[in-house]
Order: sequence, then structure tokens, then C-alpha cells
Amino acid sequence: MIHFLTAISEIFRLKRKCQKCGKDQLVKANQKHDTVPCKFCSASIPPSLKSRY
Repeated sequence: MIHFLTAISEIFRLKRKCQKCGKDQLVKANQKHDTVPCKFCSASIPPSLKSRY
């Protein structure tokens, strides 16, 4: 059960919402501290405050 909760919390840290088009996407674990382009509209999505620390 603990492994399941850990996996779910990691997914939420990798999930980002584009401010321009409003769509959600997951980023790769090695990109969680980087600004990435939206897969749908190419806008820049910065890392969330939670993933920076």
C-alpha cells in the first residue's frame, strides 16, 4: 500500500497544467525541475513550486 501511495504522489509531482490551453500533461522525471513546452500548444510550462524543492 505504501508503494502505491508513493507512486501516486510522484505522478502528481510530474503532472502539469498548461496556463495557455488548460490541458494537463505528465513530464518525464528527469525534467521535473525544467521548463518544458506544452505538447498541445507549445507554450512554456514552468515547474511547479512543489517540484522545485
